[in-house]
Amino acid sequence: MSTLGLLSAVEKVLADYGGVIIGGLITLIGALGGVILTNRAHDLRLQMQLAHDRELKNRDREMSLRKEVYLAAAEAISAGLMAVGRFANLEITHDKLTEDYQSKAASLAKINVVAKETTMRAVSMFSSELGATFLRLFVKRFPLIRQMQETAFLKGQIEAGLKEQTRILELIKQYNLDEIKDQGKWDWLQKSFDFERRHFEETAKKAGKLEATLYPNQLKFMEECAEETVRIARLLAPVIVSVRKELELPIDEVEYDRLLEEQIARQSETIREFSQQVQSLLASEAQPS
Repeated sequence: MSTLGLLSAVEKVLADYGGVIIGGLITLIGALGGVILTNRAHDLRLQMQLAHDRELKNRDREMSLRKEVYLAAAEAISAGLMAVGRFANLEITHDKLTEDYQSKAASLAKINVVAKETTMRAVSMFSSELGATFLRLFVKRFPLIRQMQETAFLKGQIEAGLKEQTRILELIKQYNLDEIKDQGKWDWLQKSFDFERRHFEETAKKAGKLEATLYPNQLKFMEECAEETVRIARLLAPVIVSVRKELELPIDEVEYDRLLEEQIARQSETIREFSQQVQSLLASEAQPS
């Protein structure tokens, strides 16, 4: 074989070998490209999954915080409604009427941190109207408290007067048993007894008049407190609906309103029947025997 032929043969072998290498390289590059694309797609799916998980966790934390805030606010709202009804009980002192509500009212302010605008507006309207209701009822309650206190004071005087009359009667009995008579002492005993008797009769009459007007006035005030409770309860409906929507709890607004009105109607009927019974009782007691 000539030198030229040998070179041609070597060139052919190298060309074939080079083709094999290039083909291998292309195959390797293709395989690597597939792995890279697969890994990138996997990384992208992983990143999307992680992002989705983070979103779910953030949402769960947000919902959990909202539930906590709204549950505390619900207790405050319930205490506020109960406080309105407590105004009718004149035995409760002023500082105790809204004590439970005041201790929980701060939880309503936390709503502004988590609530949406619709809920904040509904809660703000409820809170402001509840506060205004407290003030109105306080003003109407003061005269009744004074009347009740004056009645109690007069009853105390009546009780003390009865005790004094009993004491003077005992002195009169003792005087009648004594052998030595003292006209001055007798006159004093008589005057003292007559004074206590007149004072007792005047005080009892005054107390009777006060008590006769106190009970009807208190009954009327109780009805006003019930009406205020109903009015405030209706303002609570938008709060309930808005909060349930935020917490993604299903609610049929039409059905909820219907149930609320049914409860209000039953409560109003109960108050009306109670008022009629008390009025009948007062009327029967006022009739002379």
